[in-house]
Amino acid sequence: MEFYQEIKARINRSNVMDMVPQLRGLTLGERELLARQTGTRVVYLGEEVDKVRKAEEEAALRARPVGFEPAALNGINVGCGNRLITPHLTPVDIARDAVDGGHAMASQNAWLASPDNLPFRAGTVDYIVALHVLEHIHDPVATIRYWLDLLRPGGGIGLVLPDWRYQWDARNDVSLYGHKWNSCPDVMLGAYHRHLAGICILEALATIPYKGSFDVVLRKPGHFQPFSLDHVPPPARRDHDPTGMAIL
Repeated sequence: MEFYQEIKARINRSNVMDMVPQLRGLTLGERELLARQTGTRVVYLGEEVDKVRKAEEEAALRARPVGFEPAALNGINVGCGNRLITPHLTPVDIARDAVDGGHAMASQNAWLASPDNLPFRAGTVDYIVALHVLEHIHDPVATIRYWLDLLRPGGGIGLVLPDWRYQWDARNDVSLYGHKWNSCPDVMLGAYHRHLAGICILEALATIPYKGSFDVVLRKPGHFQPFSLDHVPPPARRDHDPTGMAIL
């Protein structure tokens, strides 16, 4: 306890990464508690990093309709970076090159699009996953509503967000593409009841066994049938006058 209190007295937001050697002397639970008590970022070490990433990805994949494997579905991974999760998800990112100081971990094979303007028609997506994306969006509720419109009935949205109490305060984030709001399970639960409860079902919240991030699964009501090209409506019929002007 004396060692813990000594680190607590010395750690701050600017030096947290410099204190990794000292943090190795604490348990995972102690490091998470330290971050909460001192307003610093929780530090995961060694194999913990891979375990956290795996837990996040497995939680997000629960958004896919029950009984269907990713290979059988039309799923998209919004803001994928280098976390493709499964080759059966279509990766979408905002950039491949430098973004606000660097985006070196971007996938070179991702579609490039804004999260609120994706290259998919309404009702053609089976499920959506987005890991550490929504906190970078000014209006997350509007984005979720837009994603729900893209989904087929019974489709899901699997989100992973940072818990700001164990990461950093967005009010101190002044970077262009930084965190725009402070996410945590209680905030998401409140947003769901105020803005989303009538159009989707909150299926899971905060099941990840690590404090630094949490998961959300939202389900669009309805009986699910996987997307197929048969579901795409034909383009609007156009007649033409002699001038070449299209007449709807």
